[in-house]
Amino acid sequence: MGNRLYMTCKNGLNCNALIQALTKLVNRQNLFVKEKLNEETKQRLAKVYALLEEAGEDWEEDRKQQEELGRLLDTLECEKICFSSLPEGNNEETLEEKSVSVFRILQKYHIPIELQPQKGELLSLGTVCFLAVFGEWGTEKTLDCIVQTVIEKADRDIMVKLLLCSDKENLEKTKDTVQVLETNVDDCSGEQLGYAIECLMKAGALDASCFPIYMKKNRVAYMLQVLCKKERQEALEDIIFRETTSIGLRRYEERRRILPRTFKEILLKDGHTVTVKVCEHHGQKFCYPEFETVKKVCEETGRAYRDVYDEASAAAGGYYENL
Repeated sequence: MGNRLYMTCKNGLNCNALIQALTKLVNRQNLFVKEKLNEETKQRLAKVYALLEEAGEDWEEDRKQQEELGRLLDTLECEKICFSSLPEGNNEETLEEKSVSVFRILQKYHIPIELQPQKGELLSLGTVCFLAVFGEWGTEKTLDCIVQTVIEKADRDIMVKLLLCSDKENLEKTKDTVQVLETNVDDCSGEQLGYAIECLMKAGALDASCFPIYMKKNRVAYMLQVLCKKERQEALEDIIFRETTSIGLRRYEERRRILPRTFKEILLKDGHTVTVKVCEHHGQKFCYPEFETVKKVCEETGRAYRDVYDEASAAAGGYYENL
């Protein structure tokens, strides 16, 4: 994991407030929360459960919240939550057993606190146990780039500020850039261009398109445009020269923004499966069945393309019962 998360909180902290702040950060990054926990995260959560059990807490009740925190950190590609200190009260209300358990964990792991004698318990036991394992304090390391900032106000006037940071090297790796290859041809048949596009896609092009254009002297022509990753550029250029009448091309780099996506295997009512691309933006889900798998089901069953497409899309979006 290449990102680091810096946290500042005021008036205390509990799991709900931390989940709300992390969820807002995930949404700001247009990310899709991972459904499965990383193996390393699972092992670290087991340590959290052990701390809760040692403190006499029924950790099964906290399990859902702890796993949600783990998934959010996995989604943000962060191993630790960095902070300088945590606020905690110290009046007569903190004499209760649960509050004493919080202080014992803070003492055991040498977690720095800002003591506020006039206030009661400000930190929940589940949060302290989670940060004892997933937190980092006393570090002087700073990162070059702030990727995203969120401030969340939760119940009891709790304020949480999160800074998602990444060093320049990692930030460069996460930039989504593509190479664009373009050429104009006025003496190439539609069949030849169609075959060239097939060859380009099989060779690793991200996309390939043809656009009708007018060239000099009003000649009717086509512009072939190919999107690809840097490592496939030379091979695709060779295909363009081999499979079209082009004698030169333009090449340049562009940045792009794409929605986070996952792929699901959807079981239809007739027992066939269709691969569906699922994208999400601002909490809204979009489902796009993959052409080749829809086509295969149509060929095997004789069903109409739109019939198979709509059923797969509805099933992937959770609307199966309405079909």
